[in-house]
Amino acid sequence: MDVLLDRARLRDARDTLKTAKSDFDDAASINDALEDAIGNPQGKSKLRDRVGWFEANWSGNRDDLKESIENVYKRLDGIIDGWDEWEAEASASLEGKEGSS
Repeated sequence: MDVLLDRARLRDARDTLKTAKSDFDDAASINDALEDAIGNPQGKSKLRDRVGWFEANWSGNRDDLKESIENVYKRLDGIIDGWDEWEAEASASLEGKEGSS
């Protein structure tokens, strides 16, 4: 049985997940900056209040997504590390067998 595993693509996926998690971590501060940038145009805060409302309602969903991303990241990282270790051990074993011939 052959196992084909494109670890470069897995590493790319892992890196993308890491970036997504970072973006989710930064979302609250980005929202705060947005609220500050909006300010009170013409003395009204309705738009800024809606941005704050959206952040408050989205925060729980974002936390759930961030947790899911972190879980997938950890599992994918474990798969990559496991295959890297297996490859190193298999390579060392083959070299040892070739050297003893």
